[in-house]
Amino acid sequence: MTARTSFRTLPATDRRRFLSLAGGSAIGLAFSLAMPRPASASSDGVLPYPFTQGVASGDPVEDAVVIWTRIAPAPLLPNGGLDEGARVRVDWQVAEDERFHRVVRSGTATTSADTSHTVHVDVRGLRPGRVYWYRFRAGGHLSEIGRTRTMPTRQSMRPLRFAVASCQNWRAGYFQTMADVVDQDTELMLFVGDYLYEYPVQQLAVGRHIDPNLPAEVVPTTMSLDQYRLRYALYRTDPDLLAAHSAMPWILSWDDHEVANDYESWSTPDLDRRAAAYRAYWEFLPIRWPQPPRGSDARLYRRFRHGRLAQIDVLDTRQYRDPMVTGGAAADQGPRRDPARVMLGAEQERWFAAGFGAEPARWNLVAQQILMARLNTSADLETPATFSPGTWDGYQAGQQRLFDTVATSQARGTSSNFVVLSGDVHCSYVSDIAADTTDPTSRVIGAEITSTSITSAQDFNPVANEARQVRRRVNPSLKWADLHCGYVLCDLDADRLHADVRVVDKVSRHDDPVFTAASFEVYNGSPGIHRTT
Repeated sequence: MTARTSFRTLPATDRRRFLSLAGGSAIGLAFSLAMPRPASASSDGVLPYPFTQGVASGDPVEDAVVIWTRIAPAPLLPNGGLDEGARVRVDWQVAEDERFHRVVRSGTATTSADTSHTVHVDVRGLRPGRVYWYRFRAGGHLSEIGRTRTMPTRQSMRPLRFAVASCQNWRAGYFQTMADVVDQDTELMLFVGDYLYEYPVQQLAVGRHIDPNLPAEVVPTTMSLDQYRLRYALYRTDPDLLAAHSAMPWILSWDDHEVANDYESWSTPDLDRRAAAYRAYWEFLPIRWPQPPRGSDARLYRRFRHGRLAQIDVLDTRQYRDPMVTGGAAADQGPRRDPARVMLGAEQERWFAAGFGAEPARWNLVAQQILMARLNTSADLETPATFSPGTWDGYQAGQQRLFDTVATSQARGTSSNFVVLSGDVHCSYVSDIAADTTDPTSRVIGAEITSTSITSAQDFNPVANEARQVRRRVNPSLKWADLHCGYVLCDLDADRLHADVRVVDKVSRHDDPVFTAASFEVYNGSPGIHRTT
């Protein structure tokens, strides 16, 4: 067992001591000297322990990765417990070994209240396909050590183990499945939305125990920049979430609750609230941003390569979409099929069409928020088909254009295996994707795996789960529907994608065990997905 796994559950004081010793080489000793004297330091130049929000990394490419931390001695107080005008010097190191004998990059950043004392470093000049360790130092303290990894060279076919997760509602339950992600030696996290929830922090009938003494500023519905910042700070006190961030790089996108329930750009006229939500998201997560969000606009769609094995397209299905069809379930005719209505917006749609299959990749993975495969929501096959207006089915013309892009690329031989990785619905759906969005019997061009929620579905309800099986009877392409909480663990190589649906029965109990509810595989050159266990 590695140090990264074995000390994860130690008390914070013991873990910090261990990690300080782990950097105790001559280089590590030199790193620990020449302490800065930040504005909020005590008379001896030492801050209270500032790395209470952990460390994180994200957006890995061949030669670079973003590393992150926050200086917050009291994370649930405004400004992390620092004085309003405080500026803190933070040193950072990246090494090829976890004892920091071979430091390859290092530098210094200065934090301020303008960014809630968060630190983002886009570390460049790294080697492809390598594991690296990183750490920070500020005010007389070393952070814990994080582990990250760069993407392999463009020609590599090295296998990849990754997780897909979404919908982690802090008040609804514990995040033990995030600890399981670490225990499974996962290399990469694809988080596809609802990193946090904007609702008031209050005790639920089924959920985690909430300390009634939480600071009052943390509790209300998030509306202002300070409230969004405090909500991220609350989530980043969870030890399982911090462990998952420190153990691997993350690639993230957002859904609605990072702003508000069912948020869409057209339906959220409070531009100040949107701007606040975007700003806090940019501050608290390890994402490579060309620039900070400009008010209520922030480009988040982007593309990654894992050698020749996989291209990962990360979509934003929330910010640019046209209004949803109103009036409940959408009928098969009428507004649902309006060709003028878009899900991705014109610019993102063009970006996807131009880049999908532009370079050879064995697997084309699309990480995005909402159900993409056709899903009839009517009660039986004799009833006219209806569709959820908030999913891709509610935007049939845009859905069809995306599928046409995929089918054309497959026909040209520039792409082969199409797999969509989704979240949002708090239910694990696994299904084939048909080429024609109006004909469920048309040829299969790909598969969709929807991760269930980390906690949002709360404790498993067998009665509610049985009701979900109606979806399977009405939709022959749907292979699985399940309401457990959890995530999806994927192993990808040249020949197949293997997916385990990892779940728990009770998120209201932190010690409830994680298990595999079902396993599925997609095979190279054979569109569609097959249950194996």
